[in-house]
Amino acid sequence: MTGWTTYPISRRHKECKTASTNWLDLPLDLTLMIISRLDTFQILTSVKRVCRRWWHIWRHICMYPLMWRTINMCNIGFDNSVDFDLEKMCRYAIDRSCGLLEDISIEYFGSDDLLKYILDSQCQLRRLQLVQCFYCISDKGLCEIAQRLPMLEELDFALVQNVSSVALEAIGRGCPLLKSFKFNENWGSNEEAFAIAQNMPNLRHLQLANNYLDNSGVSAILDGCPLLESLDLRGCQFVKLEGELRKRCDEQLKDFKEPDTPYEFRGFKFGYLNYETAYYDFTFEEAKLRRGDGELSDNSEGVQFEK
Repeated sequence: MTGWTTYPISRRHKECKTASTNWLDLPLDLTLMIISRLDTFQILTSVKRVCRRWWHIWRHICMYPLMWRTINMCNIGFDNSVDFDLEKMCRYAIDRSCGLLEDISIEYFGSDDLLKYILDSQCQLRRLQLVQCFYCISDKGLCEIAQRLPMLEELDFALVQNVSSVALEAIGRGCPLLKSFKFNENWGSNEEAFAIAQNMPNLRHLQLANNYLDNSGVSAILDGCPLLESLDLRGCQFVKLEGELRKRCDEQLKDFKEPDTPYEFRGFKFGYLNYETAYYDFTFEEAKLRRGDGELSDNSEGVQFEK
């Protein structure tokens, strides 16, 4: 009986060792494909810690501009937004892209200065997403960069609540190729709707969830955006669809989300998010304690991004 019980243990140990060896010996191209599926935050913080082989690969891909053509700094979590200097990480990735950056997503830490830094990298952005940047993005900052985004096709603002019709007009004039625009939970009214209608004629997809426009704003959008295929008005409580407006929406749009459509729908992230509880209740003093007094530094072993 003794020999019978020890054999499976030995076998399991051998199997685990074999599996570990196979993981480490993955072909380089397969390892790179796995890493390419991670978001930017994971690449910069976790990949180099897997094993020595992955650390060497990490050093290699950091110098490979095509790896940074897409920078995704969303869904990081609020704890990481406090523990790490996300803007420093983002600037590091932008530098590594060497002007090839086409798609960037930023959550929590976006600012006017960071947007300017992105455009100064000589990139040709096709997609820009700004999430929960609250009051750190301004009309002034967006107006300054709007003329430098001629290739932009997709723009997504969610909980960026210091952006008005002034910025939307500048974006519409400076981004003639813009086809998809999301402007969710930004307290937008008819003024923003009119700015979209008058300056974004090539839109195919528009999402305006949880804003304050009414029927006049919807009518203006239908008039000014003749190519529009999809319109999302979930949570727009002042829009009352009836009569001719209802008929126009049904006939002109292929995909239409009415104000009372449930929020459990792919493609919409928030839906009455209680961000005051999720974000502002974390006080500045608590954030200072979490960050500590550590200094940021670069070295040959890899960049240190912790605060």
